[in-house]
Amino acid sequence: FHTSAAAHPAATGGVRIAAPSSALQLPFQKGQWSAARLVSALGALLTRPGSAGRLPQRGRRAVSGDGRAPGLAAAAARLASHAHDGEPVDCSNVGFVDTHCHLDFILPRLAQERKKLAKKAKASRNPPQPLLSAGYEAWRASLQPPEDALEACVTIGCSTKTFDAVRRLLRHDGVYGAFGIHPLNAKEWNLGVEEKLCRLMAEDKVVALGECGLDFHDKETSGQIQDEAAKSLQRQVFERQIELAVIAGKPLVVHTRSADDDTWAILSQTLPESHPVHVHCFTSSPELARKLVDRFPRLSLGFTGTVTFKNAEHIRDTVRQTPLDRILLETDGPYMAPVPFRGRVAHPGHVAYIARAIAEVKGVPLSEVLCTCRNNTRRMYGI
Repeated sequence: FHTSAAAHPAATGGVRIAAPSSALQLPFQKGQWSAARLVSALGALLTRPGSAGRLPQRGRRAVSGDGRAPGLAAAAARLASHAHDGEPVDCSNVGFVDTHCHLDFILPRLAQERKKLAKKAKASRNPPQPLLSAGYEAWRASLQPPEDALEACVTIGCSTKTFDAVRRLLRHDGVYGAFGIHPLNAKEWNLGVEEKLCRLMAEDKVVALGECGLDFHDKETSGQIQDEAAKSLQRQVFERQIELAVIAGKPLVVHTRSADDDTWAILSQTLPESHPVHVHCFTSSPELARKLVDRFPRLSLGFTGTVTFKNAEHIRDTVRQTPLDRILLETDGPYMAPVPFRGRVAHPGHVAYIARAIAEVKGVPLSEVLCTCRNNTRRMYGI
């Protein structure tokens, strides 16, 4: 890339981004373009010529014959060299990675749980059970087998309120980050948030963009929400984050709940097939899982403690049909702790029990699940 602008600081000129066969011209005025805005505008120009600065409108993007937006497909092709290839991990003594958790929520809740359990033990005059420490380093050091096989985790910042706290956690060894706007926080989206995401994507230990996606679940009816304006905003913010992930060359972390049809439509029409995707905490239909795995060769499904729940046979059906080399292990902690810890705070050490449940469902040795999923994590996130 080559950049140029008018020599006089007060002049109106341009920033020229040139490639061997094409060039893009961006308007320039003194102080107007930060690096993040430049990247953001470049993404908009690559995907929607002439519409930089606006959220995408459904149905207005030019789509190629195979259902992909041409600009995004071209960008993905240029980024293919960033795939995390190399030697597989050594499985002789393999551990595990929690590929999706919320440490900024887990650690405070562990502190509360620790106090509650200690108080209960004192009241019953029973010896207190070993309790997990609440500070990250002390907590990790206090893990006992099989939980102490934890090697690393990916902690998620999914709202503007959590970005800074999650970023501070990245100073710890073995803690990596992903940042995005959760669909239930779609109202937060604006240019400033977009710029901040662009800056975060450039940091060393940030391995993905997300979680982002669609959540149409209605807690009162257990069906879909009927607020069409809210659904439309979620779609727009999801599409924009897909574009940013492709431009940044980062894996996309997808959240989908009660939105199978819309999730499939947006991903199949917007995302280049070669882009790495982690559809996290997969609880949707086996049919959607099959379509996603068939369409996107670098897409993996993440399974949480729900795979151990008695009423989750449909999730176990999805695990059975999904190739092991397309599965990622995650907790989504502090939520959905696996059996036998239901009702407790889920944390990255619980991946050990999720892996055991997947091995039982698929009828394979636990070592095979751990080794294959560890390699899947390396390919997806480079960890």
